[in-house]
Amino acid sequence: MDVFLKNNLGLQVLTDTGWSNFDGLSLKGIQQTAELQLSSSNIRATLDHAIFTEQLDKIAVKNLRPGMKIHTRIGIQRVVSIKLADKEQVYDLLNVKNNYRFFANNILVSNCEFIIADETLIAPAKLIDLEGTEPTHKTSQVRWYKTPEKGKMYCVGLDPSLGTGGDPSAIQIFEANSTEQIGEWKHNRTTIPEQVRILADIVQYIYNIVGDEQSVYYSVENNTIGEAALISIDQYGEENIKGYFLSDPHRGPGRYRKGFNTSPKNKLTACAKLKTLIESGKMKLNSKPLISELKTFVAHGLSYAAKPGQTDDLVMATILVTRMMVLLQTYHPEMDTQMRDFGETMTPPLPFIASMY
Repeated sequence: MDVFLKNNLGLQVLTDTGWSNFDGLSLKGIQQTAELQLSSSNIRATLDHAIFTEQLDKIAVKNLRPGMKIHTRIGIQRVVSIKLADKEQVYDLLNVKNNYRFFANNILVSNCEFIIADETLIAPAKLIDLEGTEPTHKTSQVRWYKTPEKGKMYCVGLDPSLGTGGDPSAIQIFEANSTEQIGEWKHNRTTIPEQVRILADIVQYIYNIVGDEQSVYYSVENNTIGEAALISIDQYGEENIKGYFLSDPHRGPGRYRKGFNTSPKNKLTACAKLKTLIESGKMKLNSKPLISELKTFVAHGLSYAAKPGQTDDLVMATILVTRMMVLLQTYHPEMDTQMRDFGETMTPPLPFIASMY
């Protein structure tokens, strides 16, 4: 099979000398793939996939050996291991205009055959533009990408875990006025009471700068494990946390719990809002680990979740903060410009960006 798909949308591909036009795609059928573990990432490619070594010599994936170094979009990486993976539908990119080298699956290639993308929440065309930055400073284990400022509002969201070495717990910190990520925390061996203490310390740190409890909002995801987090907050003393505990509005009869309950419906709604904010350029993400998780946050049934073997705790904490900001929008009309959709167009997916993890 060798079907030609013309590039009628004017999409471009990233090369090592900039963005370039190309004529289209050629379907190459189902082929055997290999998974390469690199020093800073993993990729999948066909066995005959021609990639560039550190010296810009071409070599097929099947001829790679551990210890060799190859060109990737984030720099030179060392090959750690190579193993056979599943057979996949693969494609070839036709007539790249600038030169015969370009990035596919995040590695520098020549006339490659590559795997079609999973259905990521965020369009691959946008994901490839998200790079992240290094933290400006740290407080304990918290990575800060920007210092809080007086006159701004902040949202701090905790997605808790048991803290026994399995799934990590995660905290995201966003400036609500600009929907910019300014800090985060993640760990898998921190107990729930300690997670709450770290949440309180983050809120205190922001409060010490902005000086206004009504400018600092915090919350937790209260499903299952979140119930234990609510108990820990009660034991810690909500009055000892220098911010406002933001919760879902109470609707209908039944017991009311603080925090945000994640049902399939409101998770999908929050995912759609997060997609809109990121793809429209309104939400700025600074964390490389968060961006990495977004690249493996894919369609799963009628919702989204991490691919098997990957984690999505930073993403879920970001979804929690997104729900917090949507709620704040009802009380702070000045957030409308940043949060309202206004019918913006989503970034179309690029069919040749794949397996970015």
